[in-house]
Amino acid sequence: MGENPMAVDYNEIGRNIKFYRNQRRLKQSELAEKTDVSSQHISHVEHGSTKLSLELLIKMSEALSVDLYLLLGSNIATECRQGSNAELDDLFSKMTKEQKLLCLELCRTVYQYHQ
Repeated sequence: MGENPMAVDYNEIGRNIKFYRNQRRLKQSELAEKTDVSSQHISHVEHGSTKLSLELLIKMSEALSVDLYLLLGSNIATECRQGSNAELDDLFSKMTKEQKLLCLELCRTVYQYHQ
């Protein structure tokens, strides 16, 4: 049998949760408290060794202040998500004015190179 095209990649979701948890400097125990689950459950989710419910995924998205699409990653078809825009918005919100200008110049260069 072939691969199920609708299969959910829980490993990717777990990696994304861990990435944003670390970016927010939260311990697993702190995320667990915010989402009403155990630290062990957070660990299992981050390692992809357990499936998480939609309810928990939404709670994590809210607790981490991250767009749900960023946690889902490539599990959502590109045309159905605006995750990359949300990720850019997230990055830009943390940048200094100088960093934003540098990033804009880099984007212009990449765009012009690929014209």
